[in-house]
Amino acid sequence: MPSYEWLQPDERNKRRSIADATDLLPSDGAWRGEIRVGGLQLLSGEVVGQVAVFAKNAVAGSISIVTLPTCKKSRGRRQGSQEVEEFDIFRLDGAIVDGSGTVELVDGTRLRAVEVVPALLPYNVTDLDWRILHHTIALMEAEEACCTYPTPFGQPNKALDCSKLPGLRGKVPPRKEILRYIAKQEPALKRLSRQKIADTLHKFGML
Repeated sequence: MPSYEWLQPDERNKRRSIADATDLLPSDGAWRGEIRVGGLQLLSGEVVGQVAVFAKNAVAGSISIVTLPTCKKSRGRRQGSQEVEEFDIFRLDGAIVDGSGTVELVDGTRLRAVEVVPALLPYNVTDLDWRILHHTIALMEAEEACCTYPTPFGQPNKALDCSKLPGLRGKVPPRKEILRYIAKQEPALKRLSRQKIADTLHKFGML
């Protein structure tokens, strides 16, 4: 199994382009990059994209991950063109990226200067929210139904395709059971309230 390294995750919302992500990767170019986009379904039913660049170093046996802001659209220039075009963010899913920031979509389209257009979310999802969510999913043993890629904390937890989370509504354990599980996994969170659990799960459409 390769090791995973998340690069500057707290700076995610400051990044605006694929080049911003590749600038954090080794300059020797000894990696192969792939863009992955997971879906996050808002309470309105709208789905936005969670974007990450995965860079695999086969020699080191490691994968570096750089995330970008949650977004709906991306912009870029086709190879040989100066015209900026706008694309649905999910067209970037599975694209290959090199050290110069050039992106090749799965349909063969090559793009330069690719930027993401951040989406305005109706609420702020905090690190604590993500921890509560991942622990709840682990307690439910529902990772395989929702996982897309490994997360920076709590193996074998994985980042989630959040568009699938509303499908777990009605299956969520009682909040006191969730609290006990979280306290066991992370004693520092033993003072969480049932209301905080409910608020977090409501954000993701699970309640």
